[in-house]
Amino acid sequence: MATTTIALPGEQAVGFPQPGRWRALARLAKDNPVGVLGLVIVLAFILLGVFGPFLAPYDPRQISAGPQLAGPSLDHPFGTNSLGQDMLSRVIGGARISLLIGLAAVGIGVTGGAFIGVASGYFGGVIDSFIQRTGEAGSAFPGLILYLTLIAAMGRGVDTIVVAIAIGAVIGGSRVLRAMTIVLKTSPFVEAARAAGATELRILATHIIPNVIPIAIVIASSALGAAVLAEAALSFLGIGVEQGTPSWGIDLSGENLDWAANGEWHLVAFPGAALSLVVLGFNLLGDTLRDVLDPRLRGSLR
Repeated sequence: MATTTIALPGEQAVGFPQPGRWRALARLAKDNPVGVLGLVIVLAFILLGVFGPFLAPYDPRQISAGPQLAGPSLDHPFGTNSLGQDMLSRVIGGARISLLIGLAAVGIGVTGGAFIGVASGYFGGVIDSFIQRTGEAGSAFPGLILYLTLIAAMGRGVDTIVVAIAIGAVIGGSRVLRAMTIVLKTSPFVEAARAAGATELRILATHIIPNVIPIAIVIASSALGAAVLAEAALSFLGIGVEQGTPSWGIDLSGENLDWAANGEWHLVAFPGAALSLVVLGFNLLGDTLRDVLDPRLRGSLR
């Protein structure tokens, strides 16, 4: 624990303890219970995605792992589908696919969007005009048409979904970070650094980028939920991952919907609950990060 040493005239210095970083984090968690809930959901989702193959009781692709259309039981807590596949294993496998696509797409999209947005906002001029007109043209192009075009060019699969979601993340993220960069580059502390002789590269590295990173983190946390939902929507429509792949969108579509209408509720209830819970977790975490990482609140963890 850090201490502050105070020495009175003619006396020995006395050390007074100061609250440590862990105590500050505990206080932050206490003040933001909703954010903690979102973080717990997100961490659980990540653990399922990483360790899913070891946690699933059956192979999610295995046919006749149990009786067909069996309801929830001790052997199959989420029941089975019309092929006898274990629904718990498929829900866990769906987390892995969603995590892979979400992290790859958002990682590429937000990183690219941050670079483009900062460059556009800081340098302005022709660079800014070109980037913004290109972004406007991209955002005006329907996302579904873009995805179908990518399927024609690249074929159907995870890579195509990642590229489609990443393009959307680049366009959306770059606009927000461009606006943030424009505000920062006209701030008094940047003007002072420039007057003191700091180079543009140094200003970018020490003043602009460190202040943009927290906003990029907030964008990424919110975009992850949107990416998971986008993957499920494409799979639900039958144009996402290949049929048979454990995916929440696939388990919510097609034959499962028909069986659910006939009383087999477990076929869509558990994949739907998993999807809703994960998206909710990312949204709660993103809202909390937006409050905590607000520049006006910076320093609350010190």
